Amino acid sequence: MTMCKSVKILSLTLFLLSLASLASAQSLDAVSRAQPGRSMRASSGNYENNKDNKDFAPGETQVLAHLKGPGKITHMWFTPSSMNIRHPRAFVIRIYWDGAKVPSVEVPMGDFFAVGNGMQADVNSLPVKVCSRGRGYNCYWQMPFAKEAKIMLTNESPDMPASSYYHIDWIKLPEPPKDMLYFHARYHQEFPPKMCKPYTVFVGKGRGQYVGTVLSSQNGIGHWFGEGDDLWYVDGEKEPSIVGTGTEDYINEAWNMRVHSGLYAGCTVFEPRAPDARVSAYRWHIADPVVFTKSLKLELERRGFIVDSKGRTIASSGSRPDFWSTVSFWYQDTIAEPWCEFPPYKDRVNSEITIHLPQAVKTIKHSPGVKLQVLPYNRATYNKPWFRAKNDKVGEWIEIPFEIKEKDRYSISLFQHLREDNGVWKVLIDGKDLPEAGESHIAGGYRVSTVNQLPPEKVNKTLDFFNVFRTTSHENVIYGMRRERKIGLFDFTPGTHTMRLVCVGSNPESFDHETGKLRYNLTADILSIRKFPFENMDKWVEEMLEMDQEKAERVK
Repeated sequence: MTMCKSVKILSLTLFLLSLASLASAQSLDAVSRAQPGRSMRASSGNYENNKDNKDFAPGETQVLAHLKGPGKITHMWFTPSSMNIRHPRAFVIRIYWDGAKVPSVEVPMGDFFAVGNGMQADVNSLPVKVCSRGRGYNCYWQMPFAKEAKIMLTNESPDMPASSYYHIDWIKLPEPPKDMLYFHARYHQEFPPKMCKPYTVFVGKGRGQYVGTVLSSQNGIGHWFGEGDDLWYVDGEKEPSIVGTGTEDYINEAWNMRVHSGLYAGCTVFEPRAPDARVSAYRWHIADPVVFTKSLKLELERRGFIVDSKGRTIASSGSRPDFWSTVSFWYQDTIAEPWCEFPPYKDRVNSEITIHLPQAVKTIKHSPGVKLQVLPYNRATYNKPWFRAKNDKVGEWIEIPFEIKEKDRYSISLFQHLREDNGVWKVLIDGKDLPEAGESHIAGGYRVSTVNQLPPEKVNKTLDFFNVFRTTSHENVIYGMRRERKIGLFDFTPGTHTMRLVCVGSNPESFDHETGKLRYNLTADILSIRKFPFENMDKWVEEMLEMDQEKAERVK
């Protein structure tokens, strides 16, 4: 056997041992054997008082931990907060290994923990867990380093302060692991998309293994977005040797996606299929890492059903205009150079008007029978104080004003505070029913993507504020539940506009347990008016169909 072959066999053996080590670290078997090193922690805690969090001014970066190795990070925990409701996209985690000048991890916090688009949701997977819809972020990816590790957190919001509690748990080792691979995670987005081109999830060079993907979409048109296949180019291949069968299949789902969270795959967000519908999903390749010795490229076809502005189906598999963002997770034997640029915060989020109702109560008009209240404490609301329109009968109303500075199309959401003493309220925009004011996206037993094909009387115009999602959690029973509910798309000119909510009834279960009378209150938290970032989609559809036709003719 030649020396060259011996070296190759030894390298392959070490590489396979690293796979076994990764699997062992994620199992109960690992804790039954003696392990080297000393357990350590860097945290935001202090002995002096109960202020155990760190404050971040707009744009501020802080070094959370500068660890001297060899060592291995075993767990990270964060509890972030900010009046910026998109703080999961504003907070950015960066990790540098062994004195490197470029970060091996550079990802917005929410996306790192499998929820994109600045949203919040529960996640219950093997390497990451998010508790209480964004209150507790936990990471269990194993992150070894030979010399040092620097963990940094930046609040990239230009105008909103933020804070975070944190733990960085790690083990100081007597020597670096012989088969050590460095952990990497990188955020990428494509806003706007390239027509008829696949989306690049990952480009890697060197020797390593790909271990996970978080995919988030903001859909430009309605209907199903995920007919595209996953395409893997291993070690310089010109044609992919690993080919999938559909986007939901790659997420290990089938025939659509549903919100769920599992050890290795899940869908954390899936709004009704309409323009501006947002989706987040993850796929961890922990049990089945994709191994590469020279290079790896992963692409996802951005194809799906195509509908026009009326919701009429034009094609079952066409190039879609959706805005995609991803996080790629991988290990490799060297510190990798970034394969894509990290976009600034303003390019990662939609321009958005945010009204915290407890702060805006003095601007809200109401009918004589309604009493507006700001109550001091509620764990379910965004920033603890909560807003209630106390009401005893049908026909009463409240009206929330908001100011528009630029003529454009906007997507409106209301963060409902669902409770057992609430009623059903009809939504009007600028005094008009939703079908007259714009495009309703309130689900109501029909496909939201086809709402423009329905007569106005068939379109749902009401929101039920009763907590139909109540669980056995004591907090849910006592305090209620916060839920972002999409209202629809509307064309606004500069000036003052209004959302009026009129009580039209009560949920049959919303009765007083002492008197038996139905209750009609309204509790809500935040009104969001986001600028819709897409142009005329009918024009996109026409151009897409022409390009697909030209491609089909070339193939002939």
